[in-house]
Amino acid sequence: MKYFLIGILIILVFSSCSHAGVKDQIIPKGMKEITDMSGRKVIIPQDINKIIALKSGALRLICYLEANDKVIGIEENERRRITPYLLAHPELRKLPIIGSGNAPETELVAALRPDLIICTHNTIGEADELQQKTGIPVINIEYGDFNQNIGVFYNTLDFLGNILQKEQRATFIKESIERCILDLNKRSLTSSKQNKSKVYIGGISYRGSHGINSTEPQYASFRFINAINVASSLGEVTSSPKAWLENAFIDKEQLIEWNPDKIFIDVSGLALITDDLENGSVLSKLLKAIKNNEIYLVFPHNWFDINYENILINAYYIGQILYPDSFNDIDLETKANEIYTHFLGISVYQEMLKETGGCRKYEGQ
Repeated sequence: MKYFLIGILIILVFSSCSHAGVKDQIIPKGMKEITDMSGRKVIIPQDINKIIALKSGALRLICYLEANDKVIGIEENERRRITPYLLAHPELRKLPIIGSGNAPETELVAALRPDLIICTHNTIGEADELQQKTGIPVINIEYGDFNQNIGVFYNTLDFLGNILQKEQRATFIKESIERCILDLNKRSLTSSKQNKSKVYIGGISYRGSHGINSTEPQYASFRFINAINVASSLGEVTSSPKAWLENAFIDKEQLIEWNPDKIFIDVSGLALITDDLENGSVLSKLLKAIKNNEIYLVFPHNWFDINYENILINAYYIGQILYPDSFNDIDLETKANEIYTHFLGISVYQEMLKETGGCRKYEGQ
């Protein structure tokens, strides 16, 4: 018993010393300790000049903050994506590859010797493991959305802005977004009370392209202009009263029951939807939107996470369709040029038209 108690005492002493060592850890000169958005304490350089952005949406946020010149490596799949931020910065496609697909190879990442690795949609365990394997500081960030998590999106811009010394840029983006949202609401508030057209969005990408049955109950482009989204009746996620459904797959019978006045199609899913829109299909016989030629195409909502700039452009276009009098002074090309420039420093509207066909009425195959 005597030796047992002595052993316990020794363990407690070493444990206390170990704890004190962590608590009183000396931060090297030129470094600082931060708390990332998953609550991890991470020591990072005070001046960040070389970064790698991992997982969906991370590189987009870096481009929003005009810190793309700090990026030194890119995931293989990023090279092939048709997204506004890569159209604005094609030089990123020429950077060294850090892994096939969306999976980075730790040896390739470590070989580039970045100052910092920035990750979205990452667990604490994954971040710790990547940091241990590469010897590079890893921070987790949250991505947010334009629904109930718009505050999260803004916080991420501020968080990254502070780390990358892009505070003014982060503020500029937030203010630009708020001006658009305010303008869209102001233009549509009165008109929406008079125009009771029911609308639906189909073809929303979610971990890949999908057909007309893929929708978003809280589709932000509809909400910003007070449109009546038939899918909003799907309500909240039952497992969490605070978390709205971001994507839902419905039966075509449900769409027939809703029978919206106008249907909008995300162009990313158009190839999977054309058969449903053609004469002779079951939906063409039962949906008044198809019968009345009220089918419209909009820019991709998701592509390796949310395209925030496209959501705002889509909202202005849909506003023109639903409330033409309230949006009659809006030239979509001019507005899209403005929005893309605010987000990316340059407009890629013409490039997006070339790649996707842009916002337009569906005229068949």
